[in-house]
Amino acid sequence: MADTKTSAQSIRRAARQAAVAAQAKRRAQAAERDKRLDAAALTLIVALRERDALERQAGTAIRAMLTDGLSLADVVSWLDGETTVKEATRLADLVPEEDRS
Repeated sequence: MADTKTSAQSIRRAARQAAVAAQAKRRAQAAERDKRLDAAALTLIVALRERDALERQAGTAIRAMLTDGLSLADVVSWLDGETTVKEATRLADLVPEEDRS
């Protein structure tokens, strides 16, 4: 009887150790995933902010060209097809950083 009890305890102990090891592995994998996601999110936020700033700068340049008497079609022509009238319109409508409040 004592051997059966010791054997059952040994099995339980081994099972607990295996479960703890599995949980530790899962936690370590989750922590690594979180680190990767944090890094990707940071990269994305910076890229989006840079894009927004550059788009506002492009809008300012387009508005300057419009102020000099060009039409949006003329702006697109000056840019040799690097953008479309639709995109130039969108950029020209962006509010510059200094005008945002």
